[in-house]
Amino acid sequence: MNAMMPPAAGRRIYFPEVRQAVWERFPLPRPSELQPDQVLLRAVASAVSAGTEIAVYSGTHITYSLSSSQAGQPRPMSGVPSRPGYAFAGTVEAVGSAVTAVKPGDRVGCAVGHADWAVVRETGQDPAKPQREPSLILIPNGVTFEQAALGRLFAIPMVGIRHAEIRLGERVAVFGQGLIGQLAGQLALANGAGTLIAVDLWDHRLAVAQRHGATHIVNAEREDAVAAIYDATDGEGADVVIEATGHPPVINDSLRAAALRGRVVLVGSPRGRVDIDPYTDIHKKAVVVIGAHASAVTQARNYSDRWTTLENYRLSVELLRQGRLHTEGLISHRVPADAALGIHAALAARPQEHLGVLIQWAAA
Repeated sequence: MNAMMPPAAGRRIYFPEVRQAVWERFPLPRPSELQPDQVLLRAVASAVSAGTEIAVYSGTHITYSLSSSQAGQPRPMSGVPSRPGYAFAGTVEAVGSAVTAVKPGDRVGCAVGHADWAVVRETGQDPAKPQREPSLILIPNGVTFEQAALGRLFAIPMVGIRHAEIRLGERVAVFGQGLIGQLAGQLALANGAGTLIAVDLWDHRLAVAQRHGATHIVNAEREDAVAAIYDATDGEGADVVIEATGHPPVINDSLRAAALRGRVVLVGSPRGRVDIDPYTDIHKKAVVVIGAHASAVTQARNYSDRWTTLENYRLSVELLRQGRLHTEGLISHRVPADAALGIHAALAARPQEHLGVLIQWAAA
């Protein structure tokens, strides 16, 4: 395969302020100028995270709200400026002299932001450390660039599914059928769930969940979601409840929907605070509440835990290749790169109209 000569500069999406998305130009090296461990990538597709990216863009992320430096005094924190995105799929165009894991022409996925070109290191850790994690995965035959970009998002709810330790036949309820909730439901089924109850406010999202294996669907706009979950579980509640909305009040519903000795897994990052009844909803029922932020995974493979973010990503793509995970119906919008600056505003204003959003950078 003939490598494409890169332009002198690439472009990537940049948030300089809340609710502002602009193009940022950055210099690109010629292939001959790459450092020994660098890899030059050309983007084909990147997936938008409708949770974290939109929360940062709109200024609703929890890190904006509180400061430890002045107790009780809110102030903005760590959201912007930033470069959004972490679900990139593309081709290797050139490699440095010491790179051995990939070669020009390979199709790869990695945690790069929304950009038309990128330069990454072959390994993602400090070279002085004894264990160095690769920064790229190879996309296997039978998996498209779009699937590979979405596969990076599968690695997020995979953290919560591992923590939940779902046992064969258990009853699982998922609050929220955005992209992360949809992926969590599929992973719960792959992990052995016997009953999968999908909860959302929008019928079109529930229809997609049902297509991918949900045994019960609940529209929380029209019915009491907690009561519906008890009805679907013979009055016992769900063994595992996955909160995938990030909307704090839904945590209360998740706790109330859990069965005796159930587990409630917070996959969606809560966007604020909530009052709970710990005696009734946690203590009395012996409910276990599990935080499952994607950053809590092991940072390097070891004897007791090999499931780094990259290994979770690699697994999600392999399960896509095997046909055990599915992306049909998950992509609601494909946005050409030249129109990409408007997608975060659209998602913030009309989240119900979007599910999976992909930016198309180049032809495959």
